[in-house]
Amino acid sequence: MPDLTIDELAHQTGTKTSTLRLYQSKGLLDPPEVRGRVGYYSSAHVERLQAIGSLQRRGYSLAAIKELFDGHRRGAHLDELLGIAQGRPAAELDPARFLALFPDGEIDPAVITRAVDLGLMEVAPDGSSVRAPSPTFLEVGLTLAEHGVPPAVALDEFEALTADVSRIADRYVALFARYVAGDRPAELTAAVTRFRALAGDAVREALERALDQAAARWAGE
Repeated sequence: MPDLTIDELAHQTGTKTSTLRLYQSKGLLDPPEVRGRVGYYSSAHVERLQAIGSLQRRGYSLAAIKELFDGHRRGAHLDELLGIAQGRPAAELDPARFLALFPDGEIDPAVITRAVDLGLMEVAPDGSSVRAPSPTFLEVGLTLAEHGVPPAVALDEFEALTADVSRIADRYVALFARYVAGDRPAELTAAVTRFRALAGDAVREALERALDQAAARWAGE
């Protein structure tokens, strides 16, 4: 296959040039070979874009796809890569990490009960072990606690986040139901699964932009 410019690559793969640049910025697509002032892409870039498209259609987010590619590059085993794609396993909390969730040093049983009810924490019936079903939310909680945020306040924010994303999800599903599934309700679930990765990427990028703008406003004030 001859070398392709970014416009030619976009045309051949049915991808926008802005999307190609996004993939490069996220480390999903290697940069082109620059000759003179023009970047040229090879068949390897085409194959990578085909792989990205295939994984997105299966519901993987760009972040998960990057972890898969990075894992493959470092020679990770298949079971490890599948673990990345399917989500990180629940994390066991040793005593030190458990106590780190309470910045004031006092364990509040009401907070623990609330965290369990929200699905953020699981406690063995005999109290011998504690685990976090979502390592991501655990890391968020530990980071907030490290900065002195009380656990009850952190849980308030989690509940607010859950309500916000539920409203976003409702809008996306309504959009798919109206324009994608149409009068075929049986196809709605498949449509949501097919576009879930793109929806997640759109929400993440919109949130990142909003966070930057909010931080700038606070700094100005």
